[in-house]
Amino acid sequence: MNRRDVLKTSAAALAIQSLGGTMAMAGTIERKLLWAANVRNKSLDDRILAARVGGFDAMSIFPIDFVTWKTEGLTGRQIRQRYDDAGIKLAIIDPFVQWVPNFEIPAGYPAENISFIDHTEDDVFRMAEELEATQINIVEGLGQRHEFNALVDALGEFADRAGVRGLRLGHEPMPISSIATLQQGWDLVRTVDRPNLGLTFDTWHFWRAEPDHDLLRKIPGEKIFDVQMVDATMELKGDLLNDLLRHRLFAGEGDFDLVTTVNVLRDIGGYRSVGPELFSDALDALDAETVGRLAGENMAGWT
Repeated sequence: MNRRDVLKTSAAALAIQSLGGTMAMAGTIERKLLWAANVRNKSLDDRILAARVGGFDAMSIFPIDFVTWKTEGLTGRQIRQRYDDAGIKLAIIDPFVQWVPNFEIPAGYPAENISFIDHTEDDVFRMAEELEATQINIVEGLGQRHEFNALVDALGEFADRAGVRGLRLGHEPMPISSIATLQQGWDLVRTVDRPNLGLTFDTWHFWRAEPDHDLLRKIPGEKIFDVQMVDATMELKGDLLNDLLRHRLFAGEGDFDLVTTVNVLRDIGGYRSVGPELFSDALDALDAETVGRLAGENMAGWT
């Protein structure tokens, strides 16, 4: 057995175990996850409040949040302990962009956005270790083209390094990315073929790119690690990026046929880790308790 096979084998348990440590049944919701986008302008304590009010048992964290809170004097252990004390698993580091081959921040990239993506592999591995997170969410976030085989090699090697640390990787295709569609994302994940690598399925990205339920039905459900439930009006609010970052809606409040999408996800056994991910100016304006209540009420209708 060569080194690659050893690494794949060492990560295999991550693929056959559910998020709670037991084998999943098709259609079973294993966790309700409140993504950091919903509370992106809230304090650490207010994020926990929102999750508790909404009945969520897990959350994601932006890498920049970790850096900010540590700068304010908290240790990784203290951050994790606050979530643990509330009965909420800080499960996912999201997003990580520097997995692509020969990554570099392009000239002219907005200075105010650099801190959101300027985190190395060592950085996110350290965050995951200190927070006891179990997953890193990865994207090609800059719209930069890469040769497919180079992406396969880079992601495979990163997945191996993550696997020996007990970490899963959820790859999220996005229409603002060079890996824009579900087909492109699945082609990459399927070709890399690591047991700790799957898809993060965002319904906004799915419907804004090339929605294809026939393709979705062919993807093994165990390869859908997380479902981000998001809606929007069919007409863009401004350009694609503006709509993505400011005008998302709760599931059922927009024009996407999410009923069909969710039914397919349930059929394939991919509807297990579910939660809203609203980048929304309207949500930003609300207090944490209201955000949590609205998010929880919305998810109750979809779980």
